[in-house]
Amino acid sequence: MQHIGAFGGEADETHPLGFLVAAAAVCAVFGGPLVRAQGGGRTGQAKPAQNAQAPAAPRLWYSVNVVTVKRETAAEWREFQKSQSIPLQQRGGMKMRDTWASGAPFGDGSTFVLVTEIEKFADYDQPPLPQRLLTGEALRTYQGTNQRLVASNRMYAVQSRPELSIPPAAGATIMGAILTETTVVNGHADQYEAYLKNDLVPVLKKGNVLGYDVGRTVFGGNANEYHTLQYFDSYADIDKGPVPVRVLGPAGAQTLLAKGTSHIASVNRTVLRYVPELSFRPRPMT
Repeated sequence: MQHIGAFGGEADETHPLGFLVAAAAVCAVFGGPLVRAQGGGRTGQAKPAQNAQAPAAPRLWYSVNVVTVKRETAAEWREFQKSQSIPLQQRGGMKMRDTWASGAPFGDGSTFVLVTEIEKFADYDQPPLPQRLLTGEALRTYQGTNQRLVASNRMYAVQSRPELSIPPAAGATIMGAILTETTVVNGHADQYEAYLKNDLVPVLKKGNVLGYDVGRTVFGGNANEYHTLQYFDSYADIDKGPVPVRVLGPAGAQTLLAKGTSHIASVNRTVLRYVPELSFRPRPMT
C-alpha cells in the first residue's frame, strides 16, 4: 500500500479460515500498504506484463495515517481537508494522496485512512510540512483547528509487495475495498508470502478480481502485520460469494485455505470506501 498521510492529524498509529474465504471474495495500507486506489472514472494501473523476462516492479514505501475524527466535527474535518490540508500538501510538492473512509457501512464511521507515498526517508529530517510552509498566526490556526477536529491518529510505514499483488486494469473504477489486516505467526512471513504468491493470488486472478494490493508494516506497528486491499466497483460484488469457492468449488476452497491457516495468528477486516474529493494524483500526460 503507499504511505498514508500527512495532515489528517499530526503524527506523534477471526478466524484464519473465515478471513481467507471472505477476504478472497471482497477484500488495506495503507498499501499498501498500501494502496493505489482510484475514484470513479480514474485511470487504473496498467496490467502487469505477461513477458516472464519483464523487470519486477519495485517495492514502494507508503505512509499510512489512520485518523479518528470527532463525530460532531466530521463534516468540518472534511471541509478542512479540502480547503486547507490538501492545498498545503500540493503546495509542498506531495504527488499523491488516497483517502479512504471506514464505516462504509461496516467499521468505525469516524475513521479515515490517508495514504501518501514516501519518496525518501530523508524528508523526515525536515520539520513537518505545516511548519515549513506556514508561520505565525496561520500556523497556530492550522494546528489548533486540526487538534480540535481530530480525536486520535496512528501513522505507520508500509512497504508494498507488488509481486504478491494484482494491479487494477486500466480504466477500472474503484468504489471501495475490503482492508484485511493479517498478523502472521512470528517467523512465518516467508511461508505466508509464498502462500499468497503461489496459491491464493493465482485463484484470485482466475476469479477476475478487480484488483488486489498487498503491503507489510515495517515501522510504527507490528512487523508481522500484512495489509491487503481487494478492490470492488460495487457492493454487489460481495453477493457473488467467495472467489475460491467460485473458482475451485467448496472442497477445493477449503483445501486452498487450509494451506494458509498455519501461518496466520489473527485477522481483522474493514470495509473502506474511496473518497475521491479528498484524494489527488498526478494528471495523466496527454
